[in-house]
Amino acid sequence: MLSFHVVEVVMKLFPDSSGLAAQFAGDVFEILSKYFPVYFTHGVGNGLDATREDLSRALMHAFCSTQYFEPFVIPLLLDKLSSSLPLAKIDSLKYLDNCIRFYGADRMVRHASAVWYKLKEVIFDLSSDQLLISEAVNCLKTAIMYTDSSDKDLFINLILLDEDIVNKIRSVSSVEKSILSSSEDLAQLHALGSVISILAESSTYFCTRVLQEHFVHLVDIVGTKADYESQQLNNCNGSSSAPVNYGALYLSVQLLSSCREVAYKDCSSVKLAKESWWLILEKKLEQLIHLLRSFFTVTSRSMQPLFRQEYVSCAVKGLLTLATFPEQCSPLPANAYEDILLMFTSIVINKFENVDLWRLSLKALTSIGSSIAEFHASEREVVYYRTVVDKIVPLVESYDTSMPLSLRLEASYEVGTAGLNYMLRVAKSLEVAVVTNISESEANGRMECAEHVARLFECYSSQVLPWLLTSGGVNELALSFALRLLDETKDLTVLDRISSQGLLDSLMTGMKLLVGVCTEEQQSLIVQKAYSIISSMLSLPMKLMTGRLLAVDELVPSHSVPETALISMFSSIIVGLRPQTPVPDMMVMINLFTVFLLNGKIPAAYALASIFNKYLHSPEFSRENQLDKILDDILERCFSTVLANSSSKISHSSAGTSDDVDSSDVFSGNKLSKINILSSLAWIGKGLLMRGDEKVKDISMFLLKILCSDEILASIPFHQEEPYSGNSSDTSLAISAASAFHVMMSDSEMCLNKKFHARIKPLYKQRFFSILMPIFLSKIKETTAVTTKLAVYRAFGHIISNAPVPAVITEAHQILLVMVDSLAKLSLDIEDKDLVYSLLLVFSGMLMDEKGKECILDNIQITISVLTELVSYPHMMVVRETALQCLVAFSTLPHSKIYPMRRKVVQAAIKALDDKKRAVRQAAVRCRQTWQSFA
Repeated sequence: MLSFHVVEVVMKLFPDSSGLAAQFAGDVFEILSKYFPVYFTHGVGNGLDATREDLSRALMHAFCSTQYFEPFVIPLLLDKLSSSLPLAKIDSLKYLDNCIRFYGADRMVRHASAVWYKLKEVIFDLSSDQLLISEAVNCLKTAIMYTDSSDKDLFINLILLDEDIVNKIRSVSSVEKSILSSSEDLAQLHALGSVISILAESSTYFCTRVLQEHFVHLVDIVGTKADYESQQLNNCNGSSSAPVNYGALYLSVQLLSSCREVAYKDCSSVKLAKESWWLILEKKLEQLIHLLRSFFTVTSRSMQPLFRQEYVSCAVKGLLTLATFPEQCSPLPANAYEDILLMFTSIVINKFENVDLWRLSLKALTSIGSSIAEFHASEREVVYYRTVVDKIVPLVESYDTSMPLSLRLEASYEVGTAGLNYMLRVAKSLEVAVVTNISESEANGRMECAEHVARLFECYSSQVLPWLLTSGGVNELALSFALRLLDETKDLTVLDRISSQGLLDSLMTGMKLLVGVCTEEQQSLIVQKAYSIISSMLSLPMKLMTGRLLAVDELVPSHSVPETALISMFSSIIVGLRPQTPVPDMMVMINLFTVFLLNGKIPAAYALASIFNKYLHSPEFSRENQLDKILDDILERCFSTVLANSSSKISHSSAGTSDDVDSSDVFSGNKLSKINILSSLAWIGKGLLMRGDEKVKDISMFLLKILCSDEILASIPFHQEEPYSGNSSDTSLAISAASAFHVMMSDSEMCLNKKFHARIKPLYKQRFFSILMPIFLSKIKETTAVTTKLAVYRAFGHIISNAPVPAVITEAHQILLVMVDSLAKLSLDIEDKDLVYSLLLVFSGMLMDEKGKECILDNIQITISVLTELVSYPHMMVVRETALQCLVAFSTLPHSKIYPMRRKVVQAAIKALDDKKRAVRQAAVRCRQTWQSFA
């Protein structure tokens, strides 16, 4: 590569015709030519930084370092285009493209004929792959643009008068070729179209010449005059009985696209020139539009479905091209433009059964709208809004319609992406649709309304809002929507219905997202309105809540379903707030959420977690330690509620609770509430952990005490739980405590993320892992009860699987055996299948790291034994596949260490060859081949 650079520099130093470059160009190039094309077979890790691409690029620059190489370079490159090696052809085309640009028209004009004939061979060769053809087409485009001699007809005559091109166009025009019948015909037609369109779009003059030669004739042979008159009589809705000439149609549409490209480049003078392409196009425009529209009814039974779709796709492209000409030089009259929009809109609304045509039409409408925004076509924008946006976007507001909701949402969103104003209209329609479904669901008794609203919100949150956030104009829209939702849910009867129909979760998710994108001032308005609604509706001692955290006996023990729904909606607002948003009566809010938290309502925990994570701005708490004291009181009440009537082995002092707390309050008897309180503690702990608060240790130690309580575990069946479900009276507190560590360590979409403005301290997961690791290792060592050890394994597994892999690898020497034993024990329970897979991924990360490999080598027998068992893991296919991949990775370890395990691994791989899943069988084949190859 250095030699190539030296040649490039030296040749550029002596540019004169009497210099060294001119004198020795032939000799130097004879040496350079030996290296073309570049073959480079060195593998990775050989100490060389150079790649084949680097070397090839350096050689190309050397070829273009001086014009004196031109007599030698161009013949060489053209000769290599006949090579049987694809690499040589690709490089030849890339080099040729670059050399044409460098050598210029004066030197390249002598090679014009040879360049065209060689490029023609590649473009029309059916055996050429698509990449090669694409490079040849790009090179032809460069040749046309840069080979500009005094005779401007030189290159265009080479192509237009070329015998092969003339014959191909004549063949397209013939009756025998009127109907497309084979993929070979289609490939040849595409090649011809690319050549003609590239030529036409090169300049206004070239475009006019091509249209003069072919356009009128091609349009005429698309359909006969009788066909055209018949189509006019039938308002362009009838099918022609005569053969439809697809080739002529395709080339006509390609030329339309070329005219549009020329109009983009030079729109000012297209109408002034005598016999310009614009005038030619204008004369045939009406006929062409009617013919294009007629192709939407092609129903010829003799035509294969693939080719029928080609006809329709080509017709859509033609109408789209006409509709996207720059407004100031468009040949399309205003009424014809509107007719095209109406036709596509009608297809989107009424012909959704034909999915291919439906999507083509929708894409065409989106492209037309985007072109309006790009060229600032104000008059067309009015027409587009009236004809397209006002007809398609309101489809999402209707509940009773034959078009599926998914298609209505897709159509509205795609039309919205054409411009900001359109997307704002989509957002407003989705808002109307949500509110309408909420208000009308009672009257119509629609229990399926929940799914409908959920899909509306999904479109709004995952598509519309992100698009608007990148384009601006979303804040006021979100504020309006949030306030409107509050208006709809300020009645307890409505809230009761929302809960009974399953709408609450969708509304909570939507409210969080809306609040999250608002400014601090807008969020303050939302909070104040929500607080005033709560103050007027809840049967709570609001006055008593203003100064302090109420004692347990002052709290109301139970609440109605509508009140719970109201607090859930309010918690969603708190979750989405920014840290600096002012919050009124913070003490009242904390009391409210504490009441519902102690009743086992998880949404209240989301709100409290957000409050303590962000330390939300409030004049009531001028110092952080005031909020810290309130947090201590809340944690004490949660701890005592969970521990009430439980084992005496866990005393209040060991859990860090106060002795004066009444542990026999009304909440203690409900085990489901206790499980939810543990989940709530996990969320509060997550908020504290993410901001780096030391109080997370208190929650962690309490959860660990619950994990290690033999009596609690003994009183509850072990294999009948489902974390967080709250639906089974047999749900284990220990299992919930173990799952709490997953909540604390994992990333969440529910709350406490960047989207909802959480405070996130760097490396918080790594620090938490480092703190808890020695504690858990000690507990695992001390624990003898099987059920207790399994619960601790589950909790530690959640911590390991969610910690950064480099942090885990750093401690591999301490935790590897614990991980392996966890995999073995947890694989016995189907409920732990996700955790097993997560731990296995961490293990595979260790296997890829040098330090991790060292630890695995020291314990190779037990690790391979566990992996061979996981090869037959029945509950998850990816576990079996990953275990086999890990066994393959073991083959890189020292032969003397792994050979004793060869027989065991091969047996496991052979057993996996009969697996039901193909991916597992393929992994088993690789594993068996790898291990059987060991001598």
